Amino acid sequence: MSDQYTEQDTERARQAERSAAGIETRQLRLPAGAGYAAASPAAPARSNVIGVGLVVLGILLLLGRIVTLPLELEAGMVLLTIASVFYFFGFWRRIYGLIIPGSILAGLSVGVTLADVTNGVSVLWGLALGFLAIYALGSALFKQRHPWPVIPAVILFAVGTIVAVTSLPSLFGATLIWLPLLLIGAGLYLGRGRQP
Repeated sequence: MSDQYTEQDTERARQAERSAAGIETRQLRLPAGAGYAAASPAAPARSNVIGVGLVVLGILLLLGRIVTLPLELEAGMVLLTIASVFYFFGFWRRIYGLIIPGSILAGLSVGVTLADVTNGVSVLWGLALGFLAIYALGSALFKQRHPWPVIPAVILFAVGTIVAVTSLPSLFGATLIWLPLLLIGAGLYLGRGRQP
């Protein structure tokens, strides 16, 4: 191989440097009058969502300092925070395996929060709800059609129903929390049918 380069070799090397993979490239320009803001229309909406999220987080932190939360609510919030981490990475990376502990912890957080009111029945029903969420999210988003989460959901719901029936007098005798919950549920059900 010779160390002598001709003018044609030099010109070919310059053309190859200007092109990508040997194909001539073109310079792309924005249309006249278009700036950076026109290139990214989603930037203001994203900053609004982040801003609202920060405001809500600030209000929650402020309320946490002012109002002392019951132990069940604090435990439910801790479980929901851990579940949200699993959900975040499960949805972000599209990993079905992370949705499973996220759903179980989210259902458990609901159950633990209401455990004092329901004599522990809500823990079983919350777990059943978590397993149903695994099935719903798996079939809707991850194309997992196997119904394995329905089996523990049905078992937990049945055991929770048995526990609720056996402790029924104490549920209605201790507090009348069920009446407002039933009224709220009925209002949501009736309001759902009306479209503006």
